[in-house]
Amino acid sequence: MTTLTIRKANKEELQAHIDGELACYAIRTTGFDTDMSAEPDSRGNFPRKLFLGAIEQITERSLLMAIGKLQEFLDKGYKLFVSHTAVPQVVPSTGAAILYLTKPEALQAEDKANIIAEMTAKYTADIDAHNERVFAQEAEALKAEEAAIAAQLKEEDAARVQADFD
Repeated sequence: MTTLTIRKANKEELQAHIDGELACYAIRTTGFDTDMSAEPDSRGNFPRKLFLGAIEQITERSLLMAIGKLQEFLDKGYKLFVSHTAVPQVVPSTGAAILYLTKPEALQAEDKANIIAEMTAKYTADIDAHNERVFAQEAEALKAEEAAIAAQLKEEDAARVQADFD
């Protein structure tokens, strides 16, 4: 068994976690997906989680309906987003239209504040859980040490009684 040591919060480590999550946020589409960082259930299924992203997806039954929805979003301050992976498209078999938009800066600032708060809470909880395991390990080692001392004292008492009896 490896001996664990107490961890302390490290601002640089926390900032690295936050920076990584914000980098993912900048290129991610908002939506529900499988949370691979969580514990799976008894059947091995991972839970789903809402992942925030700077990109919103519009999916409508036709291009005409998608353009109407696009205008609503543009009026709210969204901007059309086009990249090599997120291009506007019409699915030929169904006629559905998919468009991508970038959220306004105000909404992105709210999302980023939520992400920072979530990452800070998760980081603190991880450190606390690790330190609880350290304390449990130390308590177990202390109990084992006490049991060994008690056994040694019992042995010495038995040896003393035997010596007195002889």
